[in-house]
Amino acid sequence: MIPSLLRSMDHVIDLTCREMDLVDCAALIFTLKHSDRVQLNLLWTSIPTGEIKSILFTLDKVSRLSVDRNLLLRFVRCCAASDAQQGAAVSLLRTVQHRLDLSCSTCVELLEEQQSETLSLTGDDCRAVSTVLRHSNQDTKLDLQDCEVEDSGLDLLFPVLDRVLLKASKTVLLQLVSLVPVNIEGDTLRRAVSLCRALDGELDLSHTTLDQRACGALALMLDFSEGLTELDLSHCELTDELLLTLIAHLHKVQVLDLTHNKITDASTDMLLQLVSINPSIDAVRLFRNNIVDRTPFKENKQFEIW
Repeated sequence: MIPSLLRSMDHVIDLTCREMDLVDCAALIFTLKHSDRVQLNLLWTSIPTGEIKSILFTLDKVSRLSVDRNLLLRFVRCCAASDAQQGAAVSLLRTVQHRLDLSCSTCVELLEEQQSETLSLTGDDCRAVSTVLRHSNQDTKLDLQDCEVEDSGLDLLFPVLDRVLLKASKTVLLQLVSLVPVNIEGDTLRRAVSLCRALDGELDLSHTTLDQRACGALALMLDFSEGLTELDLSHCELTDELLLTLIAHLHKVQVLDLTHNKITDASTDMLLQLVSINPSIDAVRLFRNNIVDRTPFKENKQFEIW
């Protein structure tokens, strides 16, 4: 009867916003075991803790899994709990289309007002995410927007960033940049290269406040990394002194946005020199700074300041 039932539902089992008990879970698991390539919708579905593992081991029968971020995190934790369960990580990644989305983008309007905008990830959560990602056979999208993570948790993610396409809040991005420098130079190099690759060549730190420590870490990352094509440092409270920390390491960036900072005429010469010795720079945006004499910049089409 199961194949006929699934055909009548277009091979979609939709349990969105359901509160399932043990009997319901047993029925679902039985159905999945006798099906093939079915879509399973579990957005905001309540599942007893002990049944997560059983559902996890039936994901080889599922073509696509839709889950909210809280349930996804429960599946991830379950995968990482033992060596035997780690074998299910491949199926989990496949069914979520190689996207671990821990942002608010999966919120259902019905329950949106009940959800906190920020999800706090513990060190154990990050360890579980890292464990699952080690089983990835292709780039996986990791979305940490609307998340807050302790530094110790982010440390655990660095080893798998080379297989990740990362989206994250500005706060988390700044944390990651600040964590690039470590005691061993080889590890610093690996962190810088992996983070740059995970960001797909674009780093947006706009509207974050950069201090001397953050600029020093960013400079080190830029020094060790290749392929960072766009760097957005607009609205970052950058002064001439902070820009001086970065300037020698900006030659690899193709598009540099320094809009709405505190840069003055004192930085004119080093900005002109940066562009003159690095023809690969396509654009340097300097709108809304404290530069009075704009004439030197207007003579160079690579600067945008008018």
